[in-house]
Amino acid sequence: MVIYLDVLVLINLYVTYFQILAVSVLTHRKIIWYRKLISAGIGGAASLSIFIPQDMVITLTMLKIALCFIITLTAFGYGGFLKYMKSVLFLMFVNFLFSGLMLCVWLFAAPMKMLFINGTVYFGIDTMTVILCTCAAYTVMRIIRFTLDRNGRTDRKYTVEIHNNGKRCILSALADSGNGLVDCFSGLPVIVCRKDICADISPPAVAAIDSSKDLSELCAEMIKGIRIMPFSTVGKDGFICTFRADSVIINDERQKKYPVNVLIGVVIGGKQEYEAIFNPKILV
Repeated sequence: MVIYLDVLVLINLYVTYFQILAVSVLTHRKIIWYRKLISAGIGGAASLSIFIPQDMVITLTMLKIALCFIITLTAFGYGGFLKYMKSVLFLMFVNFLFSGLMLCVWLFAAPMKMLFINGTVYFGIDTMTVILCTCAAYTVMRIIRFTLDRNGRTDRKYTVEIHNNGKRCILSALADSGNGLVDCFSGLPVIVCRKDICADISPPAVAAIDSSKDLSELCAEMIKGIRIMPFSTVGKDGFICTFRADSVIINDERQKKYPVNVLIGVVIGGKQEYEAIFNPKILV
């Protein structure tokens, strides 16, 4: 069977793109569009490994593992060891799922216009078939994500335990699926907290911003360790100071603990009815 390089690269670029999208759905991490394209391009170029002799098992295995780390770093960034490894493992899971599916199709259905060599797939089929199959696979991932998200119930009582700089505070929390605040740089969700209750664990920059009448008067050193984000709610707009705490644990009424990888957000100005508000999806 003749293999056309342009078709090979484009198909695997397409497949890698949707694998990254699946990881984004499963981990609730948002990706900047150009990161998706660059990482998908790496996956497309990596499809040339189909020409490596199949008896070079160790070389192929090490190459595939290295590619998972590189593609994950390109798509999602680092953001800490645990967060990075979680994304790598999810990408490996999606890869194994896709590879297993393709291997079954190749072995049992034995389509004449398909090759599956060295973990790389090549289809000599029309574009519409590829699109339909990809949409079907993505739909399955969405169903899995929806099923997992159902565990994040909003009818339970929660508390948020925050540790930072050797201090601790515990806040009663509301699980609200309407809290869609996500840091655009790290992709981390934000737990919105009342300023007065978490003042002890907040960086000094939060107090400096709150007391300042003109943010332009603050130098970069004064706001070190925080990031300012705009937000919008029904009838109210403003900005929120976010920072990363040493650890954040959400406890439910059944005393089950959920260590979460999030940012803490403190609203500047105005009043907040609840001590903390988080999206229940972060519990999964």
